[in-house]
Amino acid sequence: MELEHSFTVPADIDTAWNTLLDVERIAMCMPGATLISVEGDTFKGEVKIKLGPITMVFGGTASFVDKDVANHRLVINALGSETKGTSTAQATVTTQLVAESPTLTRVDVNTDLAITGKPAQFGRGVMSDVAGRIIGQFAGNLEGVIATGSGGAGTTSTDASAPAAATPASAADAIDMMEVAGGAVAKKLIPVVLVVVALVAAWLLLK
Repeated sequence: MELEHSFTVPADIDTAWNTLLDVERIAMCMPGATLISVEGDTFKGEVKIKLGPITMVFGGTASFVDKDVANHRLVINALGSETKGTSTAQATVTTQLVAESPTLTRVDVNTDLAITGKPAQFGRGVMSDVAGRIIGQFAGNLEGVIATGSGGAGTTSTDASAPAAATPASAADAIDMMEVAGGAVAKKLIPVVLVVVALVAAWLLLK
């Protein structure tokens, strides 16, 4: 299953790229994710997810296949799985930064996703919607960080013209599955969420 998402950040391409290399600033932008260990181009992490009154922690891994600094392009393999279950989600993701203007950069994310277990019953539309919402949260927070030049305010919009209005979520904040997926679908899509979070968190290792 192939998914495509794009978002923009209000900065020139070099500033956007360098921001994605800054561990301290990027860590503030991804809710729920905690980096556990790094070995070469492979990292392990945990994702905290809230499902109603219950908060769960899941594990995942990701590794770099290609890092093309000159062309602002990177390819990542990621795997997310339930700690108590058989569902998995594996993906190869190509991320490309494109200069839209001297002050605006577009980030294109192409995901080749393979799913096993219960999440496999959902179609491309559901998967794309959930992934898009999480990437949107990250993009909004990233926009705020770049706009303030520090760990400042962010938004949940991918519109580069949107004002900064909220504080970026820290790694301690859990992803609320009821908000990003809703109802019975939420629990079944957790492995997919793990992959999406791992892909975004992978930028933490580019420093």
